[in-house]
Amino acid sequence: MDEGVDRRPFRTVVNEAVGQFASLMRLDLRLLKAEMRGKTSTLVSSGACGIAAVILFMLAAFALVQCLILAMIHFGFGAMLACFIIGIVLIGGGLLSLHLAKRALVGWTITPVETVNQVRSDLAALKQGVRYGSTQR
Repeated sequence: MDEGVDRRPFRTVVNEAVGQFASLMRLDLRLLKAEMRGKTSTLVSSGACGIAAVILFMLAAFALVQCLILAMIHFGFGAMLACFIIGIVLIGGGLLSLHLAKRALVGWTITPVETVNQVRSDLAALKQGVRYGSTQR
């Protein structure tokens, strides 16, 4: 009377477990590559916005310094007002770029969370398969 006990040789069970583990690891590596590709694109776009913010802040600082110089030289309303307006616009653009860069990184982590979770569930399934016998033959 067979009570559902697997009567296969131990070597066969181990070979199947190793084969299934290798297959799962290949799939997990593909998932890791895909997930890291997505994270890299987010990091690159955020970096570009951060660089744009730095450049715009530098241009704004130059424009504001130019505004002070023109104020000292001219005391004329037109040139000074023009430099001030350009400086304010550049600072606004820099703040917007900085906000976009920060928003892109909210909740972002370098850890490949989906891959780690998948590997954990694969290992649990493999342990259960070795312990109770595989359902696939």
